[in-house]
Amino acid sequence: MIKVYFKKAVIGLIILIILGALFQQRVRIKDVILGFDNPDLPKPITYAEIKDALDRAGSADNQTQEDIPKPTAEEINAVIRQVQDRAQETEQETTTEVSSEFVGQGIPSEYNLAIPFSPQAPHANWELPYQEACEETSLIMVDRYFKNQTLSADEADKDIHKLVLWQKQRFGYYEDTKAREVVVIGREYFDFNVELDYDVTAENIKKHISDNKIVIVPAAGQMLGNPYFTGLGPVYHMLVIRGYTEDKFITNDPGTKRGKEFLYDYNTLINAIHDWPLNTGGDSQSITAEVMATGEKVLIVVSVK
Repeated sequence: MIKVYFKKAVIGLIILIILGALFQQRVRIKDVILGFDNPDLPKPITYAEIKDALDRAGSADNQTQEDIPKPTAEEINAVIRQVQDRAQETEQETTTEVSSEFVGQGIPSEYNLAIPFSPQAPHANWELPYQEACEETSLIMVDRYFKNQTLSADEADKDIHKLVLWQKQRFGYYEDTKAREVVVIGREYFDFNVELDYDVTAENIKKHISDNKIVIVPAAGQMLGNPYFTGLGPVYHMLVIRGYTEDKFITNDPGTKRGKEFLYDYNTLINAIHDWPLNTGGDSQSITAEVMATGEKVLIVVSVK
C-alpha cells in the first residue's frame, strides 16, 4: 500500500510540475499557436528609403535628353542579364526593394512600412492616462516613422504625457477622441497632412499605404477579437495600419505589448472600423459595444507636408 501511495504522490507531483511549467510559459505557448500560420511578412521599408527613392526618381525625371549619358557595352549587357534572370522568376514573386513601388507605379501585392512600435502602456502600467492613450500612441508612432527615429519605452511615456497635456488645453479632455479631433491633433501638434476618407475598403486602404501614406483607424475594439486584449478588449480603440499581405492588414496595435506587426484579416478589421459615436470625445457617458458598432466608418490618412 505504501508503494502505491508513494507512486501516486510522485505522479501527482510530476503533473503539478508540468502544469506549473505550462502556466509559466502560457504566453509563449499562445504566441507559438497564434503565430504558427502567420506568413512571412514583407520587409519593412523605412521613410528614409522611400524619400531617397522618390528623390532619385525626381532627379531622373528632371534630366534632359542631352544630360542622359549613353550606356556602355558593359552596362547594356548587365541590363540584358537582369532581364533574362527576371524572366526565369515566377509571376507570383514580388519585391520589396526600393523601386517603382515608391513612385506610384501601381499597387504592389504586399507592403510594409517600418513604423516603430510602442504599446500605449510603455511600462506596462495600465492606469490612466495609459488605458486611454491608444490615439496618442498611434500618432506618436507615425511621427517617429516620418522623422526616421526609433521609439523607446521612456520616450513613448514622455511623449504620451506631453500630448495628453496638450489635448487638455486644446479640447478640455483627452479621452476617446473622435477621428476629426485626431485630425486636429495631427495638423496642429505634429504638423502632418491629415485627411478623413470615408471609403472604408481594403483596396482603398492598400492604395493609401502603397502611396506611402499611413492609415490610422478608429475601431469598436471588441469587434477586433485580438487574443492579447484583456477580457473582450476596449469598447473604443485606435490603431495604425502599416502594411498588408495578400489577405491581411499589418498593424501596429498599441492595445497590447505584442501589437507590433499584428495581423488582422481584411474583413475583421474593416468590420471593426467605427468612429466614436458621440459628438465629441471626452464624453462621460458609458458607451456599450452595441452602441460603439453604430459609429461612422472612416479612415484617418496621414502624410508629411
